[in-house]
Amino acid sequence: MTIDRTAAAARRFLLGLLAAALLAAAAGPGPARAEALFMWQVKSETATVSLVGSIHVGKPDFFPLPDPLEKAFAAADALAVEVNTSDPANLQTSAVLMMQRGLLPGDTTLKDRLSPELWERIQAYAAAQGMNLAPYEKFKPGLVAMVLVLDAYRRQGFDPELGIDKHFLDAALAQDKEILELETIESQLDLFFSLDDKLDDILVGGFLDQMEEIGASIREMVALWQAGDAAGMDRFLQSQMGDDPAMEDFYRALLDDRNVKMAAKIDLWLQGTTDIFVVVGAGHFSGPMGLISLLEGKGHRVAQVFR
Repeated sequence: MTIDRTAAAARRFLLGLLAAALLAAAAGPGPARAEALFMWQVKSETATVSLVGSIHVGKPDFFPLPDPLEKAFAAADALAVEVNTSDPANLQTSAVLMMQRGLLPGDTTLKDRLSPELWERIQAYAAAQGMNLAPYEKFKPGLVAMVLVLDAYRRQGFDPELGIDKHFLDAALAQDKEILELETIESQLDLFFSLDDKLDDILVGGFLDQMEEIGASIREMVALWQAGDAAGMDRFLQSQMGDDPAMEDFYRALLDDRNVKMAAKIDLWLQGTTDIFVVVGAGHFSGPMGLISLLEGKGHRVAQVFR
């Protein structure tokens, strides 16, 4: 895999949810109504913002999407995503950052950064899957873990090119609809570039522990999305945190801190006159620090959309 392709894989993986990293067994769907969609609307006196949760990898049978999603998109003046992955400037920036900050320093290799036991495990896993680890030996462990998980998703038939956000980005480009960004590619990649070294073994080991269950985990995540169950998706995410303080800090940066900034930008948009269709990772919606609660805290009424 070239640096450009690795950067592209990292970018897709990091968009919003980091859904591919959430591999442990999850709680079952909550009490969401059968016809609920993973979509909410917020209206001000001057603008309407539709909020849609995305799974960043998909299958052909995800489509066509429910009519309310497509109709809201068609009616909107602009599409807003976490990062515009169709922008060549973002592609170039991600490749440059990968070379500048994604590589291990000096002569250090992946083998040096992992415990001997974990190094043996990751070698055995790669061999069993017919993967060559050599192209990744200079990458930081968190990025290697992303590659492993994306590969596992593909083996289950899921494709980043069929993600919900990618679907609407393609449609916006085809219709020449304005595309807005909630974040920057730099801020998203920094989540992994700035990982505490203590998390190397925790992240890689956790991914390897769950690889055998990845099919069930993906099906659970898809079921929660199809049921419009944001609370269930939040439990799914929270169950991954564990009790390591460094991991807790990572998840806070991954979700809560980003949600605060996203909600502030959405609130600003609601003060304008542009109707916007927002697509962000499905893990950003529920919980006390989710977008729904944060927007309600700013005085907005956030209403879930049903078929």
